[in-house]
Formats: sequence, structure tokens, C-alpha cells
Amino acid sequence: MKAEERTISQILTNQVRYEIPPYQRPYSWDKDNVQQLLEDLQEAYDAQDKEYFIGSLITIERERDKFYDVVDGQQRLTTLNLILARLRDHITDGASKGHLQNCLLPQNPLTGEAEAPRLSLRKKDQAFFRKHILDAQPIALDKISQLEVPQQNLIQNAAVIDAFYADKSQQELKLLANFILSSVYVVFVTTFSFDSAYRLFNVLNARGMPLSNADLIKNSLFSQLSGASGDSATLEETWLELESIIGIERLDTFFGHYRTALAANKASKALHEEMADLIKAKGDPFAFLDEVIQAAGQYIRILERDFDQPAALRSLYALSRVKYEDWIPPLLTFLSHGVEDLDEVTFLHLLEKITMQNWVRRLGNTARLTIYFQLIRAIRAQKSAADIIALFHENASNEEFLQLLGSNIYGQPFTNAVLLRLEEAAQDECVTKIFSGVITIEHVLPQALKDPYWVERFLPEEHQQWVHKLGNLTPLSGRKNYKAQCFSFDRKKEIYQEKLKKVSFDITKEVCEQPEWTLTAIKDRHQKLLDLAQQIWFIP
Repeated sequence: MKAEERTISQILTNQVRYEIPPYQRPYSWDKDNVQQLLEDLQEAYDAQDKEYFIGSLITIERERDKFYDVVDGQQRLTTLNLILARLRDHITDGASKGHLQNCLLPQNPLTGEAEAPRLSLRKKDQAFFRKHILDAQPIALDKISQLEVPQQNLIQNAAVIDAFYADKSQQELKLLANFILSSVYVVFVTTFSFDSAYRLFNVLNARGMPLSNADLIKNSLFSQLSGASGDSATLEETWLELESIIGIERLDTFFGHYRTALAANKASKALHEEMADLIKAKGDPFAFLDEVIQAAGQYIRILERDFDQPAALRSLYALSRVKYEDWIPPLLTFLSHGVEDLDEVTFLHLLEKITMQNWVRRLGNTARLTIYFQLIRAIRAQKSAADIIALFHENASNEEFLQLLGSNIYGQPFTNAVLLRLEEAAQDECVTKIFSGVITIEHVLPQALKDPYWVERFLPEEHQQWVHKLGNLTPLSGRKNYKAQCFSFDRKKEIYQEKLKKVSFDITKEVCEQPEWTLTAIKDRHQKLLDLAQQIWFIP
């Protein structure tokens, strides 16, 4: 290993090239990171600093003095390329423009053709980087949102650089470019083996490099290859396939669910550490990653609700309203492994039932996870359908669930989800409703007895007993209109009917069909909704 100080001009010179190795994370600096670097560079330039250090660039030397893998510093190096590319495009002077071009994409002096760029990003982003940054080809604004996150970062950060330099004169731009090339330094560290770089990579992470769990899991996979270049390229392609299925921003969440689906227990170490142990136990990173990709396809089915049967969709929508995602690993396990004679609709129905029961029962995390871990172990052990169904029966608590649902539920985390599911149950099973926007829960009998209409019909103790119960609650679209909370029933119905023009709730329409809102009306509706809840969520 050797280290020396080098200017940006010295590292972007001659025929030296850099490549981001496949075990590295993609380009992840956002607009704030770039803005901060631009301001720091400008401040150093304004202060006429002779030397300005921006950190280290740690590399593996692949070809002596010519070709390096970037182990640490790729975010800064990529952003510096981005800054120099935008300065090149803003400067009109041919000689200055050509000098900057040579730092980014040198040309053969004999043929005039562009040679390999100084920096090559990972394979998935390199063509985009070459086309839209190095070759400065514009991209339509309406296409940016369709790009993957690293490519969005490149385009958005380029716009930040454009804005920062928009009011600079040509002379200022050339002087700033010269300052970056000649006065900005890095500590250039060269290692000579994958193992050495891997150890350094982990040391840097232990000192606080902001790597994601997915970055470190990928690192663990590549560490099993001992640097074999052919295997490395194949593994990179497979990892990129995983990224394309899941999306970079969702990888950590997916791996958390996948770990649980493999281990069926609470995490005892950091996610990337547990996954590293599982990778080592498997012994073959390719086989491990193949299984991960199969599970990833099922995970996307869950996220995108890619189920043909309307009954399955209804249960999945209900599960997605739950405030935690502990139900995903057992469903992921079921979809990946299957259970003979147990179809998806039945399993989803049972999973919805037990999940809603435990949510309404307000079970603690450990008690709530018990059934999910039992299901995962049973499915992976290839237990029978009868054995799997028996686990749901054993963990059900129908009467407690119904008793709690019949108590005061206003303000509970599950209230919205319960009412929306009851709303769906009133529809034909082939109808799936998707609710979006703001949905609030309305007290038909108001929380305060002020209007004569309510004072005449309810005693204080009756009001206290029924105001927060299921029979008196109904969903509405939009935010609460607190000024209307104490109106008479006729006035409230007018408000409800106006809101129902935007989002139609059948159980709210039924309230509007009532001529009066009395204690009897509340009790009747309360029992009707509890009966419906029993049909949906009881596990006989």
C-alpha cells in the first residue's frame, strides 16, 4: 500500500482510468451533498487557498500507473467529473473547453476519436453517464422520474451545478476550473489486491462510512469470490438483476424481510452481519443470490399486489393498511415455497384474520411475532396444509378480538383500517376499492352535546357510553370540519352527502338514509358492523 498527495489534474491525466468495482454502491450523492461541495470549493477559491484537500481516494491498481478500481472516494470522484463536465459545457473558449474535455474523455490525437473515459461507473449506469454527462446529450424532463435513483442523482446534481455557476462570467468559470484542477488535492492511496482493499473497505465502514445494509451484503457476496474477475463480472450482473427487480431504494427493506423469512427469529446482530453469516453458511454466493432473486420476485408481487383473485387482493389491501409489516415474511415464505393443498386466497385470508386480531388486541412485538415465526418454520419444514391452518386456529382469540372491537375504538391505530375493510365487505367480492387521499373518521353523534337535537335524544351517560364506539363512527374523505362537529343530524347529513360526491362510502350512505340518529340507530348499526367484522376476521 502506498499513499501520496495528488491534485485533481494529476489524477485525471495521461491515460489513467478509474472504474467503480461491482461490490461498490451506486452513485448516491444527492443535491445537498453536491451543493455543500460546490460551496466549499467556492469558499476555498475566494480565500485564494493554495491547497484544498477533499479527502482520500483509495484504489486497487489493476495496471501499473494506468488503471485503478476505486474502493473509497467514488462519490467525490464522480461528482468532480460531473462538475468539470458542466464547467466544460458552460465555457465557450475552445482551448479551455478542450483542456477540460481531456480530463474527462480524452481524444486520440491522431484520429480525433474519443477514447475510454477517465471514470467508468458501474455497468448499469455507465452508458447513461457517458451519453448524458460526458457527451452532454440532453434528456427530456418528463423522463427523469422514470430513471433509477443513481441516474436521477446524476441529472439532478448536474442541474444544481448549472444553477450554482449560472451567474459566473466566462473568466470566473475558467479560473474556478483551473483552481479545481491545480489546487484541490486528494490523498491517493494505492493497494494491490482485492483482499487488502476489502479489509480497508470494512475498516472505513467501521469508522463511519454511510453504507447501506444492501451495500455491505453485496460486499459480503463479492468477498466470497477472492477477487476472481470472471466470477466477479457474473456476480455483478446477477446483483444488477436484483436491483432492477427491487429498486435500490427498497433493497434494505427487502433484505430485512428476507432475513426473517430465512431465520424465523428476532435479529440478534446488524442486518448485514446476519446476512453475511447466512452467505457463508450457504457457501456459494451465486446459489445464495439466485434464491434471493426468486424471493425478490415474490416480494414485488406483494408490493404491487400482483394477484389475480379479487379475494386475495382484498386481503392484501387490508394487510397493507396495518401499521407494521411483520406479516410480509410469512407471506414471502409461503409464496416462495408453497404449501400443498393450501391456495393463496386461503392463506391470505387467514393471514389477514390473525394479523387484524393481534393488531386490535394490541399485542406486544414479541407476542405478535410468535405466530409469524411459527408459520415460517412450518412452511419451510414442508408441513401439511392442516398443520399450517392449525397454527392460525391455535393463535386466534376470537372473543377477545370482538370484545375489544365492540369497545371505544375511536383514536386507535386500527380504527381507519377496520372501517375501510368493513366498507369493502359490503361490496361484491369482485369489487376492490382503493382509497387514497385524506380519510377521516366522523362521529355521527358529536363528541360534545351542544345542539338541542342531541340534548333531546341522549342522556349524558348514554352519550359517554356510545360516542366512541364502532356504531357511531363513519369514514369521510377530506379533513375534519371541526366547526360542523356539533351540528344537528340533518345538517350533518348534508355535509356527508357533499363529501360523498368526492369519495363514496357505502356505510356512510347508510347513515345518511337514517331519518333520525338515536340510541337505537347506533346500537343497531353497531351490532350490524360487529356481525360483519365477525364474518371477516373470526377464525373458527
